[in-house]
Amino acid sequence: MVMQGPETSRVATLVRLLDEIAELHAKLLAAIDLKIDAMKTADTDQIREAMLGEKRIVEQINEREGLRRQLTVNLGRSYGMSPERSRRMSALQIAERFAGTETARIESAVTKMRELTTQIARRNQVAQLVSQNILRHMRIVFASMTAPADGGVAYSADGQTNAATNERIFDLVG
Repeated sequence: MVMQGPETSRVATLVRLLDEIAELHAKLLAAIDLKIDAMKTADTDQIREAMLGEKRIVEQINEREGLRRQLTVNLGRSYGMSPERSRRMSALQIAERFAGTETARIESAVTKMRELTTQIARRNQVAQLVSQNILRHMRIVFASMTAPADGGVAYSADGQTNAATNERIFDLVG
């Protein structure tokens, strides 16, 4: 199909929007990396700031994604497609069908986003594992503080867990 008039403008807008979404994904990846670095140093203020930054970026991504869907519907409608059908079209399908000279730019933006979302998923797995390990260790610490008089679990000088003495930490410090 040959694009004319408003369709050309819509495709150009779509390309800009996809580039913005890809850029936001790169910022999200950086925010997750900051959070992981803060977790390594147990900097709770930095962790909170990184999480707030992540939240803001995700909100922006969702907003841009809504605009992309609207644009897709409008583009499809101009070619006689139903809103439901055009809403389900991926950016690559739009590029193949309508984009003409902008196809390569759309494909590039989609490839970049695909790579970034894969990296984001991996980093989120790391953050999840770190969080789980922190919680596991905190449970051990609190269990040793509140263990019954017959002892619980405690950390040794080398960081390993072992059976605690018969004294509870709270009993020792009042």
